[in-house]
Amino acid sequence: MTVENNLTQNLPLISIIVPAYNVENYVAACLKTLIEQTYKNLEIIVINDGSTDNTLSIVNEFVSKDNRIKVITQANGGLSKTRNTGINSAKGEYIAFIDSDDWVDNNFIEKLYNAIKETGSDIACASIIRYREKSQKYRVHYTEQKVYTDLSDKINACRVPKCCYVWNKLYKKSLIQKFKEGVYFEDMLWTPEVLKTSGKMVTVPGINYYYRVNKNSIVKKCPSAQKQQDSYYAKKYIINFFEKNGLKLSEKDYNITKSIKYLCNIPFLKIKENKNTEKGLLFGVLPVYKKNLKTPVIKDNTFLVWEPCSKSHSEVVPGYAKYLLDLGYHVSVLVNPMHYKDGLFSRFKDENISYNKMSRKEIKEFFKRDSLEQVKGVIVTTGGKLCDKIRIEDCYKTFNPLTDRKKLFFVFHDAQPAVDEGTWREDLITLRKLDYKGAKSTVVNPHYFGDVKITPKNDKITNFITIGAIQAKKKNNELIVGSVKKLYDEGYRNFKVTVVGKGSLKHLPKELRPYFDIKGRLPFDKMYDEIEKADFLLTSYEDTNPNHVFYRTSGTSGNFQLVYGFCKPCIIKESFAPVNNFDNTNSIIYIDDNSYADALKCGIEMSKEEYENRQKNLYNYTKSLYTESLNNLRRLINA
Repeated sequence: MTVENNLTQNLPLISIIVPAYNVENYVAACLKTLIEQTYKNLEIIVINDGSTDNTLSIVNEFVSKDNRIKVITQANGGLSKTRNTGINSAKGEYIAFIDSDDWVDNNFIEKLYNAIKETGSDIACASIIRYREKSQKYRVHYTEQKVYTDLSDKINACRVPKCCYVWNKLYKKSLIQKFKEGVYFEDMLWTPEVLKTSGKMVTVPGINYYYRVNKNSIVKKCPSAQKQQDSYYAKKYIINFFEKNGLKLSEKDYNITKSIKYLCNIPFLKIKENKNTEKGLLFGVLPVYKKNLKTPVIKDNTFLVWEPCSKSHSEVVPGYAKYLLDLGYHVSVLVNPMHYKDGLFSRFKDENISYNKMSRKEIKEFFKRDSLEQVKGVIVTTGGKLCDKIRIEDCYKTFNPLTDRKKLFFVFHDAQPAVDEGTWREDLITLRKLDYKGAKSTVVNPHYFGDVKITPKNDKITNFITIGAIQAKKKNNELIVGSVKKLYDEGYRNFKVTVVGKGSLKHLPKELRPYFDIKGRLPFDKMYDEIEKADFLLTSYEDTNPNHVFYRTSGTSGNFQLVYGFCKPCIIKESFAPVNNFDNTNSIIYIDDNSYADALKCGIEMSKEEYENRQKNLYNYTKSLYTESLNNLRRLINA
C-alpha cells in the first residue's frame, strides 16, 4: 500500500527504529503492527544486523508494499550499534524504538504523540505487557495520564533500575543520545541519562507495548564472561547515577554479582559486592571469604594522581599535584605507600591534598569497579606502565569501561616507541617539548617538591652532587672519576662529589676516595637535604649511548626536574643543553668529554655573585616553565 499525502500533511514525521537480527519467526508480526498504526506519518527504519536466516527477505516483502519502510543492512555489530545506525538515519521530529520480536497496539504512536502535544512533554510512556507462550503479565502498568518533571518521580514512574526499557516510549529527537557500543545492558546506561536530560515526561494509560520473552534474545542466550562483566558495570553505573543525583536506591540494588566462577559449566563460586564489601559464596549460598574494598578519598572537586610504578618516577607526583591544586581541585594521591614513609611529600603542606594508602592491586581494583562519576579526572604519571608504550589505547583497559575517557590523562616519559609506530597523540603529557620526528605533546613539567630551600654557593668546599650509582665499568662514571683525578693532579682540594645512589669507594684510587661522599640510596626527604646542601648537579650523558640520547629527543631525565625545582645549576654536555633550556647563563656547559674537568673547575672557581646570577636566571626560566605547564594542563582538562 502507499500512504496518501493528505493523511499526513499536518502531522510531524515520527521515526521508528527496529533492530533486527535472526528474527524470521517474529519480525512480520512486529512490522504488521507498525504499518497498521493509526498515526500515518511514519518512517520505519529496519536495521538488519547481519542476519543469517530469512529475516531480510521477510523485511523486503514489507518494503515492497509500504514506502514508509526502509531497510539498512550492516555487518553484525550488536544492538547498540544497530540503534545508533537508526538514529543517524532518522529524519523524524520524534523517535521510538521497537524491538523486532515485540509488537505494539495499533494506536500506540498516536496516543503517545497526542499526550506529548497535549502536555508539552519530551517523553511519553506506554504500559508494558510481558508476553510468554502460556501467559502474559503487566511489567509496567499506567492507569492514568500523569506528568512528571522531577527526576526522582520520572525514575520511579519508569521503575528504574528494574525496568530501564527504551522501547515503550516516544521521545523528542533532540533528547536522543547515542548508545554505548560493544556492551550488553546498554539500556541501563542510556535510559537514566535521557530521563535526566528531559523536561516533562507523561505516562499514557490504555496502550501497551508487548515484550516477548524470547529465550534466544541477545541477553538471555549463552551466558558469557562479558555479559556478566557488563551486567556488573551497568549495575555499578546505576548505583553511581543514583548517588550522584541524590536518588534513593534500595539496599537490594546495592548487592550485585561481580563475577561467577564455573567448574565443568557448573557455577561454584559467586562473588558478590555490596558497597565497599566483597564476599565469595560457594554455590551461591555458602560464604567462603569476605573483604573490605578500599576507596581513595574523594570530595566534591577531586582529581586523582596515580603513579602505577612502585619503584621509580614518583618524584614527579608532587609537581602534578601542585598544578592541580593551583587549578582549584582537591587532589587525592595514589602512590606506593612506602613513598610516604620515604618523605616524598615531606616538604609539601596543603590542606586540600589527601594521601591514600592503597596497594597497586587495590588501586587497580578500584579503577575497575568505579566509573569515576564523582571524580573530576585522573592523571596517570607513568602511562607506560599501563601499556607496552606503543598501544596507547591499552591504557584505558585498566579502567572501568564506562569511565569517561575525557577524564583520563596519561604522562609518558619516552615517546619514541609510540611515535615510531604512529600511535602517538598530542594530548599525551610529556615533561618537556619533544625533539623527535616532529612529534607534538602537551608539556606539563613537574618540578615542584614543596617548600625547598634555595641555598647559595658553599664558601669553602664546592659540592657537586650526582643522582645515581657510582660503579666500576660504568662509562659515564669513568668520566666523573677521571675528571676528579685531573683536578686532584692539578692541586684542587676544595671540592667533593656527593653520590646519592648505590656505589662503593673500593674501585676508586685511594687518593680520590676522600673527594667522594657516597650516601647510598636515600629516602626522598634525605635526598632533598643533600640537594639543598649541594652547589651543582652533575650529569654525564653520552651522545653514543641510546639510553642517554632520548634525554634530548623523545624523553627527559629526573635530574632536570631537580635542577629546576631546587635551582641548582647543572654541569651538562652542550648537545643535551638547548632542548632542556640550559645555557651558560644558568648552568655550566661542556663541549665534549675532554672538557668535563674544565667544567668542574669553572664550578669550583665561580664566585658567589656569579653563582647567584645563574640561580636567578634558572629561577626565572622555571617560573615561566611553571606558568606554561599550568596553562597547558588547564587547556587539556577543559578540552
